[in-house]
Amino acid sequence: MKQAQGKNKHDIEHILTNRTENILLFNDEEKFNIERNRLGGLLLLKSRDNRSSNDELYSEKLKTYSGTSTIFARTLTVDFYKSNPDFRDFMNKYNLNFKPYSSFSHQEIEERQKLIFDMCKIIWEV
Repeated sequence: MKQAQGKNKHDIEHILTNRTENILLFNDEEKFNIERNRLGGLLLLKSRDNRSSNDELYSEKLKTYSGTSTIFARTLTVDFYKSNPDFRDFMNKYNLNFKPYSSFSHQEIEERQKLIFDMCKIIWEV
């Protein structure tokens, strides 16, 4: 994969790393690879943040996501929702089901996939 260039470089981040623990969540390596590449299983992260969390399990990646990550990454964490009334208003206005996840597998990927679809419908007025 070609590395991003420029001052504000971002990489595509797989929420689930290619580790045995994650593959076992799907009972099948092929299914795991398909699911982890769906939009619901991806984020954009600053390149340096992405490389620093490299091969971590999801529970460890949450620490990276809660920092200076993109808003979409931070929505995976509990702390993001504590004092964020503007974002709660945004969620309510557009009826978007953002929520934190303490674990991440097929169901969470499916929910995030639907969330992206719902946001696209709003943006493009479909």
